[in-house]
Amino acid sequence: MAEVRAGRVADLAGGQRILLDVDGREVFVFERDGRFHAFQNVCPHMGGPVGEGILMGKVEAVLGEHRETVRERFSTTEIHIVCPWHGWEFDIESGECAALRKFKLRRYEAVQRGEDVYVVG
Repeated sequence: MAEVRAGRVADLAGGQRILLDVDGREVFVFERDGRFHAFQNVCPHMGGPVGEGILMGKVEAVLGEHRETVRERFSTTEIHIVCPWHGWEFDIESGECAALRKFKLRRYEAVQRGEDVYVVG
């Protein structure tokens, strides 16, 4: 199993992403709320560069007392990365597609050791 240094923790500050090669696959790494995430940079839909997408909260319905939708809001607990080609959304914790859970991004372990971040492939 390969272990590849992605960069320094400071390199991922402010929403920055790092692209690297892990066993011949392009992988992107990012940090969110003190946790590091790494995925293969290929959307399972049409092969788009999902790592270039935006991060956003899942859209949630806010229900009224009769279970009718009152409004919608962005989740602060379930965050998605959105593929820039066709808008497919993937949960950053599981890699699963929000609309079709059978599709998922290939996830890698990203670990911090001191001031460095490594991806285990």
